[in-house]
Amino acid sequence: MKQVGFAAAHWGMLIWAMLIAASFFAAAQVGQSIDPILLTGLRLLFSALMFLPLLLLKSTAPISAKGLLAHAVLGLLLATYFGSLFEALRYTSAVNTATLYTLVPLMTLFFEVFLLPSPTLKTRLLPMLMAATGAVLLILKGSAPGELPSPYPVLVFGVGCLAMALYSPLSQRFKAKTLKGRDPVAMTFWNMLFGAVFLLVFCLFSGGWRSGALLSVRDMLWLVYLAVFGTLATFWLLHRAIGVISPSTVISYVYLNTLFVTLFHWFWLRQQPTLMELGGALLVGVGMLALVMSSRNVKAVTA
Repeated sequence: MKQVGFAAAHWGMLIWAMLIAASFFAAAQVGQSIDPILLTGLRLLFSALMFLPLLLLKSTAPISAKGLLAHAVLGLLLATYFGSLFEALRYTSAVNTATLYTLVPLMTLFFEVFLLPSPTLKTRLLPMLMAATGAVLLILKGSAPGELPSPYPVLVFGVGCLAMALYSPLSQRFKAKTLKGRDPVAMTFWNMLFGAVFLLVFCLFSGGWRSGALLSVRDMLWLVYLAVFGTLATFWLLHRAIGVISPSTVISYVYLNTLFVTLFHWFWLRQQPTLMELGGALLVGVGMLALVMSSRNVKAVTA
């Protein structure tokens, strides 16, 4: 597969951040009485099925048993992340989970040390810390002072964050060996399919499948939108960028999600920006710019 260029990979991740930010507002339109793990499983399943025709039209080599196992591991990481997120949200606020999620790029950098060693890893640490600090300032706006989550949701979602942090570097490692030559379409299809299977099987045991009877036509339309733009397109853009730029830089684009949501509140909802928000936005912008510049000379490890 022809690899995309450096600029194209970063432009794709910028679009990725915009689509992720928009998906938060779209997800809020789906009925809140429906089991969220069931909804996520359906999103992944719809997205995988939309990629199936493209996969069948492409003349790719048959996937091996080791390849299926690699995709199953990556799918399990996705299912672990989403499952832990929804379990944590039962006991703590979205603000607390979003704050904890800002540690994911730093965790990704840690896994890169072992899976994708590179002499340039140290140059990304300071920009990532700047962007993470800025994202925290944006997220903490409006949260109750002194409100701390209980240890259980922190521990549960911490496991999910570790799973998400491991996803990008492990995916790149697999693409260098077990999944060598696998294009973004195949990577996205199989990873999402396995993730959907794990989540839907969990719903069978938890009883969450029963809430599917509450799905309306409007809910299904929003699910299709989320499957196309919030899942299918974003996963394709993610795998398109993996290998061109470092996994920790790729996942650091989550900081722009927070920035785009904040900008939406400023310009669309006409909310007055606070000094903390302005400082956070500046840190996110400077940190991400430094990350993009430092990733220009990063070479993917294939050994």
